[in-house]
Amino acid sequence: MDPERLQRAFRLLQGWLDEGTVTAVASVVLHHGRVAGEFYGGVVSPGPEAQAVNGNSLFHIASIWKPMTALAVMLLVESGWIALDDEVSDILPGFRGAGHDSITVRQLLTHTSGLPQDPDRSQLPPDVSTFDELRTYIHALPVVPPGSKVEYSNVGHGLLGLIIETVSHQPFATFMRERIFEPAGLHDTWLAPPDHLFPRIVHVDGTLDRGSVTERFNSVYARKQTHPAGSVIATARDVARFFQMMLDNGSVEDDPAGTPTRRQVIAPATARLMSTNHTAGLRGGIEGFMTWDDCAWGLGFDLRGNKHPHFSGEYTSPHTFGHTGVSGVFAWADPVCDLVCVMLANRTLFDAWNMSHWSRFSTAVVASLC
Repeated sequence: MDPERLQRAFRLLQGWLDEGTVTAVASVVLHHGRVAGEFYGGVVSPGPEAQAVNGNSLFHIASIWKPMTALAVMLLVESGWIALDDEVSDILPGFRGAGHDSITVRQLLTHTSGLPQDPDRSQLPPDVSTFDELRTYIHALPVVPPGSKVEYSNVGHGLLGLIIETVSHQPFATFMRERIFEPAGLHDTWLAPPDHLFPRIVHVDGTLDRGSVTERFNSVYARKQTHPAGSVIATARDVARFFQMMLDNGSVEDDPAGTPTRRQVIAPATARLMSTNHTAGLRGGIEGFMTWDDCAWGLGFDLRGNKHPHFSGEYTSPHTFGHTGVSGVFAWADPVCDLVCVMLANRTLFDAWNMSHWSRFSTAVVASLC
């Protein structure tokens, strides 16, 4: 990559800070599996004593987490414990009836189950535990016929967490730590991080319940959630490592004694299948944020396909896979360029500030290729 061109892309991020669009940002760009550049700017939290953002800063990655949950499900698939086209009601008996019987595991992974984007929490206490909240999802009713469109669903990904627990006989967070975080070398990726890490966690601006004891992202309550749809806190470097693993057909590089070796975390066929389009010709997306007439989606991953506009910019290939998060974050990987781009900021998307900013930054990153 051309270092000066990449720095020009990073100057866009500095501009976001200078103009007050965000107050914290971290970015890591990998090319051919090596760090091409990093950018860190802003402060971890409001106040005069706030720490500067650096490579150890922990960001709420929100729905970038969804492909990690999807990968956990695929570990069950490649072990032969479940199949993608198994009906969810055969795994979760309480899910039977109410229009649920034809919904499959594949449809949960591709957001084609017809289930709603968000759960109905109106009858739940504000401080409901993840455990108790997820168990209400089996009663959620489809809002469109299953298989008819891509209807982005946090409810569906919550059900995937229940499937993981039911099949593995382990708590969801334990399964993720033992089967994904540790084998993949994601040592700074956390579900319900311990309190001593709190000073490293970046404050998220633009929450709709600011100051509440259950404020999204920023409260102790929020930081202790283990929701399968978006509760992980991680560094930009760990997010980049995860996406590089997917580019490398499910393998990661270790260097325990100065001699680089590769270790297979998931089967190469699993990695390839997850970034394959499973929704060709279906309309949809994230209602209220962005929809497309042909909404390509993989197993957990948002696929570039023919989407315009798209957060991965103008120059990424149709094979690009990634995800965004409402906390102000995105990550993508382009197998054609062998390029990974992670950008973690700290402003929610409810005012759509990201629409042009993200695409312009991604385009500038790809343009830095020699």
